[in-house]
Amino acid sequence: MYDLRALIGHMPCTDGEARMVGLLRPLMIAGVLTSALACSKKTPEPTAGAKSAPRAVPPAAAAAAAAIGGDGKLDPNDPKHGTRRLMGLDAPVYVDGKQVAVLRAGEIPALTPIELEGGGRRYKIYDYVKGIGVAPESIKSVHFHGNNDRIASLEGSELRKEKDRFLFSFISGNTGTPLQKWDTDDLKNEFVIHEIRRVTIYVSKPSPAIHPQRQCHVGADGDCTDEIPYSDGVTAKGTRVYVDGKMVGFVKRRNVGDEMIAGAAAGDPSETRYSLAKLVAGMGVEIAAFDTVEIMAGDDVIARATGEELAALAPRTTFTLPKHGHGKLKLHVPARIQAQGTGVADRDALVSAVLFYKATSPATKRDLVTISEDTDLSVQLAAIDDARGRLGRGEQQ
Repeated sequence: MYDLRALIGHMPCTDGEARMVGLLRPLMIAGVLTSALACSKKTPEPTAGAKSAPRAVPPAAAAAAAAIGGDGKLDPNDPKHGTRRLMGLDAPVYVDGKQVAVLRAGEIPALTPIELEGGGRRYKIYDYVKGIGVAPESIKSVHFHGNNDRIASLEGSELRKEKDRFLFSFISGNTGTPLQKWDTDDLKNEFVIHEIRRVTIYVSKPSPAIHPQRQCHVGADGDCTDEIPYSDGVTAKGTRVYVDGKMVGFVKRRNVGDEMIAGAAAGDPSETRYSLAKLVAGMGVEIAAFDTVEIMAGDDVIARATGEELAALAPRTTFTLPKHGHGKLKLHVPARIQAQGTGVADRDALVSAVLFYKATSPATKRDLVTISEDTDLSVQLAAIDDARGRLGRGEQQ
């Protein structure tokens, strides 16, 4: 007999979950069982004629929890209530060992999705690497690291030859683990990983060899290694800042200096407030110059403003750096740029990324989500490695 909680929590093989969020739980269970039987080397398309579900109103985090029968409340110490679906969602992207982005639904560039019958969405790998600032013609290879650090890969020549073939999606449509969505017939490497845990792109550096049987990078000791080839050792754990899809910086506590303090320093450093405008100016970003700014909590947009509007609010958009937050800032968000409703007021919120748009604009205008404990928790959980990337599919609990 299937363990339905486990199936719903970890199944990577279809876009079906995107259509199930918000429906009755029996329909979720039926969809999962159907998906479990359908996994194969070539992932099937959504069933013809299936109706798409209405846009989910709750935060992506709460939707994931409710989808497996929890009460919609997230508890980082209780993976049974959906939080494991949120852990490890920050899939880092590296170019020659340097992190340049995070592959997650809330931080992808302004890509035009491929809309599937039934409501699924997919995106082109070619468009994605171009969107994050990597010239496709310069790529030697792209390695996609999956569970147990097994690797699927594309040669640069393969990617350029068939731009429309190589697609990815997210396990719950607008949130969740990124998934490999292409067949591998006649490729140099025909291995399929399904869930993408990180991406390593090789441009100037030689492409590391992949063991032909074990499908891993091999360390100096001859065994599989999960080390990032050519890594500079820097991981973008803090709040990330993007300009037109390209990451221009991320927050590290030691790089937030006294010159950014708004007002007087507090006795407790974690309560000292800093200026968001001064922080991003240090990354070359002048807020007023941008058409649109989106403030993200995981895969949810919790605030949106024009650059001029946000610049005018600069005295109020200050932030603190909570203890043990790894550079995730807690931003004071004025009510006027939040989701509007009864009783809306200025709120402090944890922020995973700030997206600035000038030369591009968001491909779709996503609904604003109300700031809550759920949106804060989704920011915290996304950076937690729950070890799924190092467990074989049969070993996952």
